[in-house]
Amino acid sequence: MNPYNWQSHRPQITVQRPDVEVVAEKLLGNGSAVVLGGRGMGKSVFLGQLQARLSQEPDTAVVLIDSPSAQLTIEGCFQRLAKGLSVVADPTMEAREILEAYFSQQDAPQRLVLLFDEFDRYAEKGEPSAQPPGRGFFNDLEAARRSMPQLGLMAAGSIGVFIFRDVLGSSFMSRAFHLRLHPFNRDEAASLMTPFEEHRKPLQEEVRDALFLASGGIPALITYGLQEIWKLDDTAVVTADLVTEIYKRFEAHHDDYLRDLLSSVTDPRFSDAPFRVWQYIQENAGRMYRADLEEALGKPSGSLQLNLVDCLRFLEAVGLIRVQGSPNFDNPITAFPIPSVLNLSRSTTIKDDVRLDFFRDLTSLLAKLHRSSADFFRPGRQAQGKQLVPESVFAAHLSLGFELLGWKTEREAQRGAGRTDLVLRRNGDKEVAILEVKIWGHNDFKEAQQQVESYWSDDVVAAAVVQLTDRDVKNWASRYQAEALTSSTTEEIPVAKTALQARFSVSSSAAGFNVRVDHFLVALPRR
Repeated sequence: MNPYNWQSHRPQITVQRPDVEVVAEKLLGNGSAVVLGGRGMGKSVFLGQLQARLSQEPDTAVVLIDSPSAQLTIEGCFQRLAKGLSVVADPTMEAREILEAYFSQQDAPQRLVLLFDEFDRYAEKGEPSAQPPGRGFFNDLEAARRSMPQLGLMAAGSIGVFIFRDVLGSSFMSRAFHLRLHPFNRDEAASLMTPFEEHRKPLQEEVRDALFLASGGIPALITYGLQEIWKLDDTAVVTADLVTEIYKRFEAHHDDYLRDLLSSVTDPRFSDAPFRVWQYIQENAGRMYRADLEEALGKPSGSLQLNLVDCLRFLEAVGLIRVQGSPNFDNPITAFPIPSVLNLSRSTTIKDDVRLDFFRDLTSLLAKLHRSSADFFRPGRQAQGKQLVPESVFAAHLSLGFELLGWKTEREAQRGAGRTDLVLRRNGDKEVAILEVKIWGHNDFKEAQQQVESYWSDDVVAAAVVQLTDRDVKNWASRYQAEALTSSTTEEIPVAKTALQARFSVSSSAAGFNVRVDHFLVALPRR
C-alpha cells in the first residue's frame, strides 16, 4: 500500500512541526491562535498534530471543525458548532449559549479547545447580497472565550487571515497568537522519505536533492513526488531525471492546483503588493534595503492594506521566498526566492529565433538559480561543510525550468559518440539546442568545448556550456579562457556581473560543421 497521498488531510507519513507545543500551550491557557499557510503547506496536518497533542491533556476535549456549514450563513456556522459539540441548539442560539449548554452537560470536560480549518471560507459570501458569516461568528466566539477561562480557539487559513483583519474586521484576529508555516527544510523533507529506507530501496542523494528543489519543500508537492516514485516497480531505477518527469506531469495535470496556489499572491482584487514584492525579490535576491522594497511595494491597492512585513510573511507562508532574520526590524532585509515549480516562470511570449530564445531563457534560469543558490547546497561529508549538489541535479532542475518555459527536453540523449546533458527542442521545431553542465574543479571541465563539438549535427542551432562554482576563484574568467578555451576565435560577451561572472562564445569547425558554443560562468554564493 502506498503510504503517500498528497491530497489527504490525514496523511500516513507526517513531519512533526516544532511549533505544535508552543501553540498547544497558548490554547491550554485560554488563548487564541491563527496559523497562516499557503495551499499545500500543511495547515490541516498541523491542526491534526495539534489535536493529537491536546488530546493527551487530562479532562480536555478537542473539537476540530474542518469546514463551515454549506449554507455559509452565521446561523449555519452556529449550527455547525453545535453539531460538533453534540449540543441540541435551536436556530436562535449563539456561541456563548451553545458553549454554556456544552459545559453544563453531566460529563463535560473541564477544558475545551476548538480548532477551525478552512478559515478562508468563513470570509466568503453564501449569497451575493449577504455578508460573510465569519466576522460575526468568530467575534462571538472571541467574546465567549474572554469570559470562559476553560476555552481555547484556533483557526488556520491563507489570504483569508488578511481579509478578516483588513476587510471584515475581527476582534478574534487582533488578540490571537499568529504563526506562519514554512516549507520543509532538507532534514524535514528527508524524514518524509523514511518508508523508502524501511520498506523499499533508500532514495539516492541526487534524487532527494531533485525532489527538494522541484517541490521547494512545500509538503503537498514533495509528497506528490514521493507518491509517484512509490508507485514504481521495485526494480525501477530512480534518478534525478525521473523526478523532473514527475513534476512535468504534475504541471501538466494539476495546473489548476498551481494556479490556485498562486492566485492569492497575484489577484489584484485583494492586493497586487505581494506580487510586486515577489518580483523584486526574484530580481534582487539577497540583501535588499527596506526603502527599495517599500518602493517596489508601492501604494496600497485592492481590498487589503498589506504593508511590507505582511507581504514578506505571506510570501514565506505560501512557499515562494525565504527570509533571514526579522522583516520587522532588519535593514537591509535578506530574502531569497525558493527554487520550485512555482518560481520557474511559465512561457508567455511568442518565440521566433531558436538560438536567441534559448540563450535568453537559459540566462533567465541561471539568474533564478543564482538568486536561490543556498538551496543548491547539501551538507558536506567532510570538514568543509556544505557542498554543491551534483551536476546531474543542476541539469535536471534546468530541464524542468525549460519545460515550464515551453521547451521539450531530453536528458542524456545519445549524440555522436556520447550523451549530452540536455537536448532542447521547441514544440514542432526540427532545430535543437544542446546544453552541458559542469562544476569547476572537476577533471572534465577543460574538455567541455570538444565534448559539445562531438555532439554537433545538422539539426543543432545553438549550444551552451554552463560552468558552476561555489569558490572564490581569482581571475576566473581569464583562467577559464586560458585553460579550457584554446581556440583563437573566442569572443568574450559583456555581461552584467550579477548571476554571470563571464560569457564566452567560441567558434570552430568540427566534422564539417561550423560550430558555435557559448560558455556561461556562474558563481553560486553560499549565502
